[in-house]
Amino acid sequence: MFMALLFLVTGLGVGVYAFWQATHSNNSSNQSANTSQTQTATNAPTCVSDPNITFNSSDGKTKLAGQQLADYTPAAGASSLSCIDVKIGTGSQTVQSSSTITANYTGAVAATGKIFQSSLDNNGQPFSTPLSDVIPGWQTGLLGMKAGGERRLLIPASLAYGATPPAGSGIPANAALVFDITVIQIQ
Repeated sequence: MFMALLFLVTGLGVGVYAFWQATHSNNSSNQSANTSQTQTATNAPTCVSDPNITFNSSDGKTKLAGQQLADYTPAAGASSLSCIDVKIGTGSQTVQSSSTITANYTGAVAATGKIFQSSLDNNGQPFSTPLSDVIPGWQTGLLGMKAGGERRLLIPASLAYGATPPAGSGIPANAALVFDITVIQIQ
């Protein structure tokens, strides 16, 4: 009888211990997974602030393409994505990886500061697109922005067009790019 009772208590003890290990192990891994998902979903870049930068503007008659980007000193390249918040937006939504944005932008080659394209050259018509359809530098660099915000992105070639820029764009292969972006609307 004593042996049966000892077997039952030992079995019950091992079962309780195994259950405790399993539930605590799952909780900590679930917490790690939840933390990881939250960090990925909100992996917005850390930008410096410089409200003294002026973005190029257009009178509708003079094209910005071919001109120099305002308040920009050409940089030989970029080893990583960097950003400058020129103006913090006041909208209620922030850009998420699943967002569709409407924005005005001006893009230049980082090494020369020469503008290759601007939405302002298209009669001031903003550009609307799902964030997933743009270059990786925009996908990461615009996270966390609010409508009305203005941000300058310095994007390494690996997060831009790399060795195969769009034909006729004026962008050299493996060029770092700089974009001035004003987010108008977020959906």
